[in-house]
Amino acid sequence: MQSVQRAIQLLEVLAAAQSPQTMQSLALKLGCSPSTAHRIAVTLAQGNLLEFNPLTKRYSLGVGITKLAQRRAEQIDLGSVAQPYMDELREQVLETTSLWTRAGDSKICVACSDSTYTIRQYLQIGTRVPMADLSAGSRVLLADEDPESLRALMADWYPEMASDEISDFLSSTASVRSTGLSLLPEENANRVHPDVSTMAAPVFDSSGTIVAALVVAGPVTRFTADAMKRAAGAVLGCARDISTALGAG
Repeated sequence: MQSVQRAIQLLEVLAAAQSPQTMQSLALKLGCSPSTAHRIAVTLAQGNLLEFNPLTKRYSLGVGITKLAQRRAEQIDLGSVAQPYMDELREQVLETTSLWTRAGDSKICVACSDSTYTIRQYLQIGTRVPMADLSAGSRVLLADEDPESLRALMADWYPEMASDEISDFLSSTASVRSTGLSLLPEENANRVHPDVSTMAAPVFDSSGTIVAALVVAGPVTRFTADAMKRAAGAVLGCARDISTALGAG
């Protein structure tokens, strides 16, 4: 058991270090002899969790760590991770909160916390909506697309859309990365549900990729621009908490 604990500690030491470490340095930080630290390092290196540079005589994390991180990301149940944070957000903003992932030209609801208002947006997990609704959630999920790909998508979805309207859409989508939010309080902004206003924030994985959109939605008569401004801090904080739980820096 002690060996396992020291192996974990050694990996944590290397993860926190700014550069590769010598065996003497590792032994000192582990509080053990160099021979003990060496045995642990050799075992970890055999599993590709550690790398040794014979020229510098220093140790660093191995490629096996990256593979484990990738496997963890693949195995994460995104909805289960996000749900407690979303329930807390719903208590703060009072409107329906949901989490969406992209599936081709559609998005799928993977978690939801319904508003307690009588008049509200009602969703079920597994609900599929076309990305062409152009809601705040769709704009977040499209924020990693390059402009030309987005322009082609818009031309396919809405051949009649004017060039300046497409440019406005591209600009609002690009701003997600800088502002952390997409806000659409206007009536008819949502092309599938014109009486629903939406705001959304991106959720990131450990690589900095947008993997989901955290969405708050309500009727346009109640979830106004002012209401969105009041909710902005809570929405950003919730998206950040979910991202951190997924391993984002």
